[in-house]
Amino acid sequence: MTATFDFHLHTCWSYDAITPVERYFQLARERAVKYIAITEHHQMDSFAEVQDAARKYPDISCIPGAELTVHSPLGTFDMVCLGLPTVPTPELQRVFDAYHQWQRDVGDGFSDSLTAAGYPYTREDRLALLRRYRPEKTIQVQGITHVQNQVQLDYLMKEKKYFPNMEAFNAVRSSFVLPHYPEYSTVLPAVKRAGGLVFIAHPIHYFEQSNVARMDALRELLQFDGIECAHDMVPPKLTIFYHEYCIKHHLLSTAGSDCHSFEGALYRFGAGHDFGRHIGADVWRDAILERVSPLRVQ
Repeated sequence: MTATFDFHLHTCWSYDAITPVERYFQLARERAVKYIAITEHHQMDSFAEVQDAARKYPDISCIPGAELTVHSPLGTFDMVCLGLPTVPTPELQRVFDAYHQWQRDVGDGFSDSLTAAGYPYTREDRLALLRRYRPEKTIQVQGITHVQNQVQLDYLMKEKKYFPNMEAFNAVRSSFVLPHYPEYSTVLPAVKRAGGLVFIAHPIHYFEQSNVARMDALRELLQFDGIECAHDMVPPKLTIFYHEYCIKHHLLSTAGSDCHSFEGALYRFGAGHDFGRHIGADVWRDAILERVSPLRVQ
């Protein structure tokens, strides 16, 4: 079903997405989706374009946001953050700067690891791959980041023919240790002090499906304001279960498609994530809108 809101969307400003910002506003108008949130991975670099699109589509309300992945003692978690300020606070800007550096460090570290193992993969190689699917403007702002997984795999396995299969690739990749994402104890308080709400995203694996003890431990640690109860990774029965948990613990429920690309695009990243498709309820949307405001543009 197509909902009236979609609070989890990625544009070409996310390293693993391809959708132009304005495309979501167009789709929202076509599909009668009245409220959206652009939630880029690790940053809000698309925000100027979001503002421009919001001016062209005054019938579509857009909540500023981001999806920030955090490291913690209990694991690594994707957190959808809604209601972020149009101008980041100095503290929040330092968080975004740390994520920008993390993305470049991951790319460089992986290239260095493969090259040291005898499979040359340079920064220049990554730049060429990024230019296959990312606009130059995003690279100018973010630098030479890591590359979307499938694009990178196709290059290393099919073009360079370094690895005959995933087993061989994984054997070499295991020598690369992914740097920790920025710490939850730094990122999430900065979001909240800036006025944002924090939701744990697509939580089925994080919650070990319906492990209440695990859910309680993460709620205590991460201090999230709510749960992304509806997402195409979450079966309908668990959507109900998560929403009931939210009611019990006075949390907000949210929902989103997690869309990364669109039909007809050169690359179909996350092809199953179709804009506006989830089973979240309008009352969830309304409860969130009582706490955060959409963009006001002139």
